[in-house]
Amino acid sequence: MTTPDLYVSAYITAPTEPAAEDQFFDAVADLDLAGLEFALQPEGHRTLDPAWIDAHVPAARDLVVSLVPTMTARRAEVPAYGLASTDPEQRARALDDVARARDLAHVLADRHGVRRVSAVEVHSAPGPLLGSRDAFERSLDEILGWDLAGAELLVEHCDALVPGQAPAKGFLGLDEEVALVQSFGLAPDLLGMVVNWGRSAIEGRDTATPVAHTRAVADAGLLRLLVLSGATDADTAWGAAWGDMHIPPRGDHSALVASSASLLGPPEVAATLAAAGDVPRIGLKWGVRPHDADVATRLAVVTATIDQVAAARTAPVAR
Repeated sequence: MTTPDLYVSAYITAPTEPAAEDQFFDAVADLDLAGLEFALQPEGHRTLDPAWIDAHVPAARDLVVSLVPTMTARRAEVPAYGLASTDPEQRARALDDVARARDLAHVLADRHGVRRVSAVEVHSAPGPLLGSRDAFERSLDEILGWDLAGAELLVEHCDALVPGQAPAKGFLGLDEEVALVQSFGLAPDLLGMVVNWGRSAIEGRDTATPVAHTRAVADAGLLRLLVLSGATDADTAWGAAWGDMHIPPRGDHSALVASSASLLGPPEVAATLAAAGDVPRIGLKWGVRPHDADVATRLAVVTATIDQVAAARTAPVAR
């Protein structure tokens, strides 16, 4: 099966033990995919070594570099960190981290003679309590003045801060982000957006919000990546209800039995893909339980969900 628009977040699905992580990336390299959502980990992480990337990621594979892993680590130490921060020092730290993604894009392009990083994903952290739209706008404006080695700049919507509701991320609202991105007046392949199914479900506490968010961003002409990542309203092996832990979808495949409590399943996948229209990239972002699951188990989750997306593309969508 050819899947030229699928991107797998291998860093989320992979084991943490280095040898097993390498084995998993090598197995994913054999799948027919467009690319990977690739983690910009904090400085010094072994997977940021260009030699490691050359050894475990096929040269033809596009990379969408996500700032989430670094952002999560920084915010655990200093909650005001982020591109939307009203704390000048923490906004500058976040810009420095985006510059690391820019530099990685240049290093890989120089090594291979072609663009390897097709997009860089950024976020409106820390949200409205410690940040502002104006601060986020200044950060985006600065980044857009950089040479990103041909990479698109993408704003990934995370769950917004909702009054009376404990957030997973609690960043800026979708309408605010869309309006801000549109205000730059740029083509979406220069500045676009990402919708993450699980994070939108966490925000809305339902399965309708991801479809609505996907349709809104697609209708605005900004959707460049739809990430299929699950959520659940139950306490599971992935953690407490409504946690941002990337539970895989439910489904009939034996690899998906453990995630039967997921709110994302074949009907939701089909409805969201229909709302996305001709989005150029579809991401698959799955955490696997138990934590000590072997490489074969993890790979089976990925291949089962590739098949699920293929089936959803031909399934009738309930109206």
